[in-house]
Amino acid sequence: MLNREKLIGSIAMIVGCTIFLIVGCLLSKPQCCNNEDIFVSSSNKKFEKNDKVIVDNSKENNLNDNINSNEYKNIVVEIKGEVKKPNVYTVEYGSRVKDLVEKAGGFTDKADSLSINCSMKLKDEDCIIVYSKNQIKNSLKVNTINISNSISNAKSSNKININTATKEELKTLPGVGDTIAQKIIDYREENGEFSSIDDLTQIDRVGSKTLAKLKDKIEAR
Repeated sequence: MLNREKLIGSIAMIVGCTIFLIVGCLLSKPQCCNNEDIFVSSSNKKFEKNDKVIVDNSKENNLNDNINSNEYKNIVVEIKGEVKKPNVYTVEYGSRVKDLVEKAGGFTDKADSLSINCSMKLKDEDCIIVYSKNQIKNSLKVNTINISNSISNAKSSNKININTATKEELKTLPGVGDTIAQKIIDYREENGEFSSIDDLTQIDRVGSKTLAKLKDKIEAR
């Protein structure tokens, strides 16, 4: 009987020790965590044993976004004309004409820097031309000549074309009444256009004196 009690006591002791060891292992086993449960902090806070740690990946994602953004891209542009080192250059995105001019060594003494917008932002494949003062001056002369010619042509266009004018337009001419105006139109329909204003003398009642009055006011082109 005594031996049986000793056996039961030994078994109970073994079972108790086994349970104690299993519970101890479970409590000491590190808890599993994922990336969302980890937070990296720059502060000096001490974490307790059961605190969750969370990793913040937003900064890394933002950095990757910035690397892929235009701020980190380069563009290729050309500058020619009155700069010291005209050439094709690679510059940073967002650069301005002023930066490109400096990269090209600056303006020459002949450059008309006032004709350049140095604050303009550059785009990929831009070509900036810096003209000389003489080129700008000559360009203004050409424009002045063109304007003068345009004014002269406008003045000459005020003449009445005897080949295309209506009866009412012809009647505005000095010495031309309803009858002569109709005769001019009839002549055009029968013989075609007037080759020159002198052909008006072929019309009845239009003589050299009448033609002299009309010469500065009509054309036949």
